[in-house]
Amino acid sequence: MVSAFDRQRKAQKTVKAFETDIAFINERAKDSECSAAEIIHVLCDDLRKEVYLQELGESFDLLRGNSKQFAKFQAEQEAWDCTLSDGLDDAS
Repeated sequence: MVSAFDRQRKAQKTVKAFETDIAFINERAKDSECSAAEIIHVLCDDLRKEVYLQELGESFDLLRGNSKQFAKFQAEQEAWDCTLSDGLDDAS
C-alpha cells in the first residue's frame, strides 16, 4: 500500500478530526503498516464509490418513475443486448 501513495505525500495537508476518529485511523495505519494519510485516502475513495452508487441508484429510481423515459431506456437496452451474442467470445 505504501508505494502506491509515495507520489501523493507532497500534497498532504493537516485536517481536524474527532479524537476517536484519529485513534481509529492511527490504529488502522499501524495494522496496515502505512500512514494515516493513506488510510484517510482509502476511506475517502470508498466513500466516493459509495456515494456514486447511491446516486446512480437514485437516478435509476427516478427513471423508473417516468414510464415513458423508462420504456425508451428499456428499448435501447434491448437493442444493445443483441451485441452479447455477436460471437466475439468464441473468437480466439
